[in-house]
Amino acid sequence: MTKLRIMFNRLLIGFGLLLFVLLGFTLWESFNKDSSEIVQTLNSQEATDQTEKRVPLSNSQQNLKEEPFFPRQSEPELDLSMLMDSPVLEDLTLGFATTQEMQAFLKEAKANGFIVRDRSAELKTVRLRVSDLGKASRYFDKTDNGEEPHYNYRVRAPELPRAEFLEGEKGFGSSADDWMGTPQDRQDWGRGVKVAILDSGIDQTHSNLNGVSIDEIDLIGGGGSSKGHGTAIASIIAGNDLGKWGVSPSASLLSIRVLDGEGEGDSFTVAKGIVEAANRGAQVINLSLGGTGGSTVLKNAVDYARERGAIVVAAVGNEGVKGVSYPAKFENVVGVTSVDANGRQSTFANYGDGVDIAAPGVGVFTAWEDEGFVSFSGTSTATAFVSGALAAEISKNPNLSPDQTIELLYKYSNESEKPGFDEFTGNGILNVGRIENRNVPDLHDGAIVGYYFDPEEMKGGTTPFLVSVQNQGTAWLNNVSLEVEYRGVVKNYIFNNLNPGETRSEKLFLDGSGESGNGVRISSQLRLGGQTDINPENNSRVSTISLPD
Repeated sequence: MTKLRIMFNRLLIGFGLLLFVLLGFTLWESFNKDSSEIVQTLNSQEATDQTEKRVPLSNSQQNLKEEPFFPRQSEPELDLSMLMDSPVLEDLTLGFATTQEMQAFLKEAKANGFIVRDRSAELKTVRLRVSDLGKASRYFDKTDNGEEPHYNYRVRAPELPRAEFLEGEKGFGSSADDWMGTPQDRQDWGRGVKVAILDSGIDQTHSNLNGVSIDEIDLIGGGGSSKGHGTAIASIIAGNDLGKWGVSPSASLLSIRVLDGEGEGDSFTVAKGIVEAANRGAQVINLSLGGTGGSTVLKNAVDYARERGAIVVAAVGNEGVKGVSYPAKFENVVGVTSVDANGRQSTFANYGDGVDIAAPGVGVFTAWEDEGFVSFSGTSTATAFVSGALAAEISKNPNLSPDQTIELLYKYSNESEKPGFDEFTGNGILNVGRIENRNVPDLHDGAIVGYYFDPEEMKGGTTPFLVSVQNQGTAWLNNVSLEVEYRGVVKNYIFNNLNPGETRSEKLFLDGSGESGNGVRISSQLRLGGQTDINPENNSRVSTISLPD
């Protein structure tokens, strides 16, 4: 069987499995309408109690106990004639081990049944379509250098979260920077740092970007482009309007258009954009886009950029499923998820291998094209905050390596509801203030970071859960008291020798029976003995929990 046959068979199997999973998910959703959900209310210091509806961290896919059954089939011989009209053959990529091999291919491409659509010398990869299937098959049959064609996977800007995903999530409005502890005095942050934004383009005339240095490259060409998405990303990273500053107002931007007016593109073009950004000296490359295919050319482009000192940051996706989008899932990419203003992972955010850090991603007030301002939600939003924070740290600490800069963000991130590294928020939630104040001594900041219910334990009856406390300051904490009250019972705990950054948890048990559909109210209060907390807003938490019967 030729390499083209093998590739096509793989794609047919992949598409078939995808359709099967989507059908199974639809059926599961129809049977799961009455399944329980966790509903939490977080008591803010600034506002009255508000109810936050949440799907359990497990999401419906995690509750499946049985693997789907796929009937065993023998691999059929494929008649080459059936491939003739396949769109798969219209857009392929072919990589080579050496430049000489690629040049030799290009010289004889037409004679061997290929039309070259594009090429990348740096990645030693050609984008092509098959014009003569017989000749192309004979070419691959006689080559023995490991060349194998790959489908040029589609990518796109993440779809805006569906309305049901945003229901009950607390938006940030214009307070996201304050929520992360970002200081007001930051007009020089990002100076001397170039951030590449690979997107649909940027509206350079927007007032929020006045004075920002922006260079633009168009790798799509032809037709108009909706620049709203790219403008929003640019505003979060480097907005330069007082009162609506980005995280790094003095950063310069390199806008590389890789998505069309519908927010759609392909892996090869994005890969070329990454290479272009690295070649032009970008230190941070923002990819608020993704797809389901692990494209080889895209991975090679990411590795190329990292070898040249660039940090690649990408969105994990907005489908609310287990399975992180590419390129966020690649090893050399910082994969970013979203949290709301309650500090909870957004229900629309994908999760699993590849999630590295979380940032604000719900209802963020930001610029849009044509002098617009919008409430912007999604992992795209969160990705821009992380890119802006990286640019800030590079400008302030130019001697740090890319890995050291990334580690700063991870080390000083806030714990999320589940203690330790997890598939929902990775290393935790971005906290710019902790990074900025890491060398300021004697800062006392204890925080209740949330309640965690293990989905495996949510089987009805008495359910264990964790209440977690983190030292988010720079001083050791002693004689820290935690009071937890629920169902008329008060539990008291004392923490000593709590190291800066350390998280500790207490395990409690909750009986959800007899709640009459109103849930169980859990109230917690943290007090620092003899010490003044610099951030008392995170010392209390009030939630209402609904559990399965």
